[in-house]
Amino acid sequence: MNKKLRLGCYLVAVLAQMAVPATMIWGHERTMTRGEVYIFRTQPVDPYDAFRGRYVWLRIEEDHAPLLSGMQIQRGQKVYALIEIGTDGFAKFSGIRISPPQGEPYLTARASYADGAVVHLLLPFDRYYMEESLAPAAEKAYRESSRMGGKKAYVTVHVLDGTSVLENLWIEGVSIHDFVSGK
Repeated sequence: MNKKLRLGCYLVAVLAQMAVPATMIWGHERTMTRGEVYIFRTQPVDPYDAFRGRYVWLRIEEDHAPLLSGMQIQRGQKVYALIEIGTDGFAKFSGIRISPPQGEPYLTARASYADGAVVHLLLPFDRYYMEESLAPAAEKAYRESSRMGGKKAYVTVHVLDGTSVLENLWIEGVSIHDFVSGK
C-alpha cells in the first residue's frame, strides 16, 4: 500500500474517532439547551448495589403507558412514549407509538413488558451520576426519603425529539447536591 493511501486511511480513522464523541456531546448539549423540561416523580429503590458504581439508582414512578387496542409490543422493542403533564404538575406517559409522533412531546424508550392494556417502559434515565465522594451519601438520603414516604423525590429531565437528558434529582424541592452537603 502506498504511503498516501495509508495516511489517508489513518486520517479518516482519526476523524471518525473524534466525530463520534463530538456528536454525542453535541446531542446532549442541544437537548439541555433546547429541550422542554419535564418532572418525573420517583419511587423507592432497592438497596445500594456495590457493583453498580458511584451513582444514585432511580425508579420512575410513572414508568408505564396505556396500549392502544390491538397494539402488539415485543419485549425490548423501541417505542415512542407520549408525554403529558398531570394535574399535579408531574410528567406521565399517555400512550405509545411505534413511530415518532409529529407535534407531540415524546420520549424514546424500550418496552419492558406488556401487562394487559399497559406497557411498562425501560426509560433511558435510571441513574443519576454525581461526584464520587457525594454519591454514597446521596444514595442513602434518597433511599431513606423514599422509604419514609413523607419526602417527595423527583427528577427534572430535558426532552427534545425523543432524546432525554437527566438534569437533577430533588428531595422535597432541594437539589440532591445541596441536600447531602447541608446547604
